[in-house]
Amino acid sequence: MYSQRGPAYSNMISLNVSVPLQWDQKNRQDREVAAKLAMRDQARAEREDMLRAHAADVRAMIAEWENDRERSVRYRRELLPLATERTQAILGAYRGAKASISDVLMARRNEIDVRIQALQLETDTARLWAQLNYLVPDDASGALVSVAPRKERP
Repeated sequence: MYSQRGPAYSNMISLNVSVPLQWDQKNRQDREVAAKLAMRDQARAEREDMLRAHAADVRAMIAEWENDRERSVRYRRELLPLATERTQAILGAYRGAKASISDVLMARRNEIDVRIQALQLETDTARLWAQLNYLVPDDASGALVSVAPRKERP
């Protein structure tokens, strides 16, 4: 290397020589192999962690789907008939001049709110079912397994 320095100093030439020493070459190669094996093990561990996390997410989705199905059945069996009966009772009281029109409208609004909540719950349940349905492949043909909930209408 040639370096040209300022006027107060003379120019400089430097020479570098590098000679690789071949001692303990076996251990150096083993370190490279060990590093590659460690990277492989780390990738496997990361993959297993991702699979465990995905399986936990799927289990949580299944639990939520089952819970929503039970809540939907409860809405259809208990809450919707109760809201309808309450509306009919207040309507009867209004016809007998024992309730005001605002009571009838409030009961009808409550019934509509319960029906909307039931429909929203059914929508959420159907969305979860669709997500789960596309996660589980069929072994035979590659098609998707159908795990549709049974429709129970009154």
